[in-house]
Amino acid sequence: MQGTPQQQIIGGEVSQGFSTTPFGEPMVMMGPPSQAAKVIGILVMVMGGLSIFGGLITAFAGGFLNDFFTDLDPESAQYLTPNWVYFAQGIIGVLAGAGYIYSGWLTQNFEKKGIHYTWIILGILFLISIVLTAVIPYPDVEGMDSSTLRMITVGSTALGGICQSGFCGVLVAIPLFISNNGMK
Repeated sequence: MQGTPQQQIIGGEVSQGFSTTPFGEPMVMMGPPSQAAKVIGILVMVMGGLSIFGGLITAFAGGFLNDFFTDLDPESAQYLTPNWVYFAQGIIGVLAGAGYIYSGWLTQNFEKKGIHYTWIILGILFLISIVLTAVIPYPDVEGMDSSTLRMITVGSTALGGICQSGFCGVLVAIPLFISNNGMK
């Protein structure tokens, strides 16, 4: 009795303080895979749903806001973003949202390609945001010409996009950092 370690039953499994095989090697017990992929996949799907919702609002409400501000002050028309930009951003948001929902579904089903698809979508959206920011017409404002305003806006969009895509990309990669992730 004295040479046998005490056994404890935890959750229906027998757990010993130290156990070895007959050959002196430690026994490795595998547990169920981590549920991090399910959580991250669900969060990516929620982000996709919000992106679809935001894309629809942007596509339909942007033109109405321009009309509203033009009715308030006709002089403000030259400073407003053109309606085609709102439509383009809305369509891109809906398409990206559908992509996020699909990649989140793959991720929560423990498939690595879901994480890779999410990274691809983040990269494409980063590039599209820079392009859209660069092609928007900018007015001359007091003390600054349109090219300087464009350069500042594109630079800040690029910096913000790098931070956003990097942060989201690392969060999506959390299941890959876990040793028992169960990813296929």
